[in-house]
Amino acid sequence: MKNKYLSIIIAVLVGMFLTACESYLEEMPQNKLKPSTTDDYAQLLNKGYVTGQVVPYLDILSDDVDLIAADHVMPGTDNGDVYISAYMWQDHHEASMLDGDKAFEKFYESIFYCNVVIENIDKASGVELNEVNVERTRKNIKGEAYALRAYSYFYLVNLYAVPYNPETCTTDPGMPITKSTSAEDKAYTRNTVKEVYDLIVDDLLEGIKLMEANPIKKEAKLKFDALSAKALLARVYLYMQDWDNAIKYAEEVIKENPAIFNLYEAGMKLNMENNSGTGWNATNIWGKDYLSKDNDNVIFVNGINELMPAMSYWLFITTFSVNKDLARQFETGDVRRFYFMQTYSRDTYAGYRTKLSYAKNRYIGLTYTMQDSRESGYTRVIRIEEMYLILAEAYAHKTDGMKKAVDYLNTLRVEKFREGEYTPLKVEDFNQNTLLEFVMKERRLELCFEGHRWFDLRRTTRPAMERVGYNNETARLEKNDPRYVLQIPKRELSVNPAIGSNPR
Repeated sequence: MKNKYLSIIIAVLVGMFLTACESYLEEMPQNKLKPSTTDDYAQLLNKGYVTGQVVPYLDILSDDVDLIAADHVMPGTDNGDVYISAYMWQDHHEASMLDGDKAFEKFYESIFYCNVVIENIDKASGVELNEVNVERTRKNIKGEAYALRAYSYFYLVNLYAVPYNPETCTTDPGMPITKSTSAEDKAYTRNTVKEVYDLIVDDLLEGIKLMEANPIKKEAKLKFDALSAKALLARVYLYMQDWDNAIKYAEEVIKENPAIFNLYEAGMKLNMENNSGTGWNATNIWGKDYLSKDNDNVIFVNGINELMPAMSYWLFITTFSVNKDLARQFETGDVRRFYFMQTYSRDTYAGYRTKLSYAKNRYIGLTYTMQDSRESGYTRVIRIEEMYLILAEAYAHKTDGMKKAVDYLNTLRVEKFREGEYTPLKVEDFNQNTLLEFVMKERRLELCFEGHRWFDLRRTTRPAMERVGYNNETARLEKNDPRYVLQIPKRELSVNPAIGSNPR
């Protein structure tokens, strides 16, 4: 009965959310069912976690992915073809998507749920979460809502607005900010990039404060807690080029949890050279999922099956493959090359050809099929390795920080090589520019296919890139190209023209 009641509540809220003035905000009618208990709000906030395939095109936009060369002559039949417009950096990246770009809608929907909780949970009656202290539970859930709202705004501003630039952020158009569930009959214009980032930081600081002061037991790593909020804050400060605060929060995270996933010891040594890409079902034999929430190094997971559309629904049929330059970046002894990618024969209906697949979420130490990677796992992940890379990058930007940057790189990298085959980096082999280049290369390797690379290109060099599509059509992204900012989805432009399209 309780679940049925809550389903009615959620249906009412979603109905208001989607229909009122075609906007993402609407006043909650007083004569409708609405959340009343702390448990109601906790379950409502669960709906704010954006799952599924909302940004499957992120890696396709980047230089980590190529179209299979033999497909240049004609369109294929693969599910990944729906993302060819993103791959070719078309003005509307959603042009070939069957259902358009859902990220704008889904992240604002998440913000709506967060706003409902933030506005109302203090007035909630009772508690049904098996917590003795009702007030502590309310405050923790409110803190979680602040962190989740920050997370959604972070994605929105990095998808549809220019990167944070300390010199221009006060005037650069960002995204519309709403912190209320009450809608006004008005057009929603953009706040500045600085205003959006200021809100993200304020929300995370408030969320951390509330969750640290009011700890409760939660579903592990599927919801924000104080630790994962700090990790996100470290990432945000890095994007803001606030090196000192990025260091502060990343170091707080690794002080609490320094775990780095050792690929070799975890099982790669058992079968690193004998992973044929076919054979036993990976779920039936021993192995460990690199991005599993059960791993100590993973502190937050979200976004199930984000890679699947690029791989296709059909076994061994896919449109995109690993960029060869990325594959060549892995050094001798680096087991990530064997774990994050695999070579196998692709069924083309007219024979087989060998390609390099990206399969970040595969298991260790076992024979593996593509089917296993497509059916499980998370790709929007916050993990400890990212914190070490944040520290390396932030320290590398400081004139007196190069040694610490190299130390953090060595601490991370030694866990990713075969035993006895890692040669430590030496600070004297770098200047500041070459060290920063090395850090960005290491981010590309360690974080590949987790949605970081496109954002990293945006916030750093925004290089020129070229690629070849179907019928040998070429596409070029110029240096600092305005298409490093995705276009606002057509539906949003039609219902709210005041938001304005991004320059092209």
